[in-house]
Amino acid sequence: MIMKRLIVFVMLAGGVFLAVRKIAERAGPATRERCLEVCDRMLANMPESFPPNRMMADLEALKEQTARILEVLEERGEVEGPQE
Repeated sequence: MIMKRLIVFVMLAGGVFLAVRKIAERAGPATRERCLEVCDRMLANMPESFPPNRMMADLEALKEQTARILEVLEERGEVEGPQE
């Protein structure tokens, strides 16, 4: 009996997941942008020590450090501009 309930629950959960995914695909980029805005607002209300906020701050610091390192290497002639 428990196994049947578990199987039914898993099937329902999978169906709900697929339905939500399909709805999100149809909604397109506008929905994605709204979701990102909501996430940004939630993160902005969290304390600075909140792990995702710390991670984003660390990523920004890494970008700045990388840009400075590239500038120094370009001045020395060790790197020839942005390479893509």
